Parts: sequence; C-alpha cells; structure tokens
Amino acid sequence: MPDDPPNPAAPAARRLRAAALLTAILLSSMGDEVVLVAAVFQLAETGNSLWVTALLTAQIGPLVLLAPLAGAVLDRFDTGRVLVLACVGQGLAILPAVWFPHPGVLVLCVLTVSSLAALVNPAILTLLPGAAGDLSPVHANSLFEGARASATVLGPLVGGVLVGLFGIVPALLTDSASFFVAAGTFLLLGVRRPAASTTGTLWSGALDGARHVLRARLFRVLMPVLLLAVVATSTTNVAMVFVTREVMGHGAEVFGALTAGWGAGLLSGALAVSVLRPAPTGRGVALAAALVGAALALWAWFPVLWVAAVCVVLAGAGNSVFNILLRSVVHRHTPESLLGRAHALMGAVVNGGFVVGFLIAGWFAADHPRELLAAAGSVALLAGLVGALVVRLSGADTGTAGTDGTDGDPGVPEGRIA
Repeated sequence: MPDDPPNPAAPAARRLRAAALLTAILLSSMGDEVVLVAAVFQLAETGNSLWVTALLTAQIGPLVLLAPLAGAVLDRFDTGRVLVLACVGQGLAILPAVWFPHPGVLVLCVLTVSSLAALVNPAILTLLPGAAGDLSPVHANSLFEGARASATVLGPLVGGVLVGLFGIVPALLTDSASFFVAAGTFLLLGVRRPAASTTGTLWSGALDGARHVLRARLFRVLMPVLLLAVVATSTTNVAMVFVTREVMGHGAEVFGALTAGWGAGLLSGALAVSVLRPAPTGRGVALAAALVGAALALWAWFPVLWVAAVCVVLAGAGNSVFNILLRSVVHRHTPESLLGRAHALMGAVVNGGFVVGFLIAGWFAADHPRELLAAAGSVALLAGLVGALVVRLSGADTGTAGTDGTDGDPGVPEGRIA
C-alpha cells in the first residue's frame, strides 16, 4: 500500500504552534520584567534599601537553591502538566500583593513566583524543541532567546509607563494575567513529556543531573568557562551605570540607550543563530564567552560613546549565542531521563554566578568601575579562548551522551530530544 501523501498544511500548523508557544513565553517574560520594575520602584519609595535587596534576593535565590528538587520533579512527572500548574500558581501567587500593599507581602509574592520559576524555566527548555514543532534544539533555543530578549527590551518600558501613570497595581495584574495566558497556551498546545524517571524516591535522583555533568568530559571542560564568564560579565550589570556616569561623563539617557543596545545585541545574536543554525558545540560556547569578554575589555580600554555603543551590541550578541549554544549542548549531550535535572542544574550555576558577580561588583563598581569592566572582560576573554582550545585538544565535542549519563563513543546514539 503506498505511503500517504504529505500533508501540505503540516508545516503551516507547526509554524502556528511555534508562534503561539513563543508568544506565550514572550508575554510571561514581559510580565516578569514589568513587575520587577514596578516592585523595585515601589520598594525604593520606602526609603529602606534593604527591601530592594530582599526583593532581588527573593527573585534569584530559589532559582539556585531549588534547582535539584525542581529538576527531579520535571523528570519524575509529566513535564507539560508541571509547567501548566506552575504557571497557574505564579498567576495566583502575585495577587496577594494587589490586595495587601505591604513591602513584606510584595517580597513574599515575588519569592513564591520565583520558587515556581525554578520549575517553569527548565521545563520550557526541556519541552521547547518538540513543543515548537520538532525544531532542532539550536533553532528552538534561538527563537526562545529572541523572545526573552524582546521581553527584556519591552518589559521595563511597559512597567515604567504603568507605574508612572497608574501605580503598581496594574503592573501586578498584568504580570498575573501573563502567567494565566501562558498556562492556557501551554494547555491548549498539549505540550507533554511523560515521566522519564520513576525509580527511587524524589530526592534520591535529585543530584543525578549534577553527577551526569561532572562525569561528562565536555561539561567538565565547559563548567570552569561557564563559571568564570558568568561571574565576570555579571559584574557589568552593576558597573555599567558607573562607567557611563563617572568615566564617560554621560547621564541617564545614554545609560538607558546602552542598556537597550545590549538588548538589541541579544536580539541580533538570536536572529543570527536562527538563520545560520550552527552545530551546538562546546567550542562554540567558549568562543561566544570570549566575544562577550573582548567587547567589554575593548569598551574599558576606549571609554568613548561610539565605542561603547558598538561594544554593548557585540557583548549582547555574544551573550545570546552563548545562552543558545549552551542550552543546545545540554540537549545534545544529556540522556532523555536527565534533561530536566541537567537544565535545572545549569540554571542554578548561572544564577549562582550572577549572585557572586553582584557581590564582587558591590565592593568595586562605585570606586573602580573602569578597572572592574576591564578585569571582567579580560577574565571572560581568557576563559573563553582557553576553554575553546581545551575542548579542541581534548576532543570533548566528539563524545555524546550514553544511556548511563557518561560520555559515549562517537557512534553511540545521543539521548532523544524532547
């Protein structure tokens, strides 16, 4: 019996499915940015900077501390259902701050949303390639990075307008609505990933993602690069405003434009990867980190406006490529049963690096902004170049994930992409 003819509507349906998925991610990410701007502004009005510190800690702390448990949950239960329930929980969690406008309530709401984000973020990364119409990991992750970059650019603008005109309540309601829209979209699209791990207790496998990363040769090479690059470049988030003001002698308008330039770089990097679709390799990850470092070092050496404008776009583009290729490498070199835990672990490492970078910047950014920018760029550049060389010399890119989570021979099939 002859094969059924191809369905011409299938590609269009896949594109529509991918567009709906990315729109949901965009709206949810924008909601996060909106409420962050609104919450920081609201807490700053109390005159107590400790509330702002508590908010930022509540936002990032659970992403680090809950990563092992979150990854185990995603691999133990249907990832799609966990994602939908977690998004609904986020939408509900932000509402108490609408009814009880107290700084402590706002911080607790953000803490709850962030705790659920420890599930949502790795769940999206695990489901994305299959849920977006069988796209390759690189293509799917580039589209995801583009959506997140767009939210980074648009969200603060919307949040600032809402707070300036109407106060914090509309911003909180916008954030809550975005979570419900995302949950409904994921539910309607039927994103599913059946339980991949069912043996033992929940905690007994919570650290298996870390064990896989430590045993895989490529991840052992990339982990120092990842840590050094993230810690170094995250100091720029704090140093950038001081470089703009104290070193370059410009005001808030230029600082805002440079920040937007980084966002434009994120978008351009995601677009470039989406079009070129390079193979996900450890060497590519390391070279992307080197590009970010080179751009920051160049800005530190030549702190004039036109150089800064070029450098922030280049750094943003390198940042985007780094994110996309790192996630795609995790997909490629991780067995199906460990995907949730591996993504959760990498997210914890990145967020932990941000915390360390912020602490370092807190000591040096105000008094030595140019020196800190130069050091950050140099460390990331050196880490990336040395990492790329070690990956090449060690042949770490040639191994794939064996079924036991260790490096396999080049001929061993890779773990199935969700």
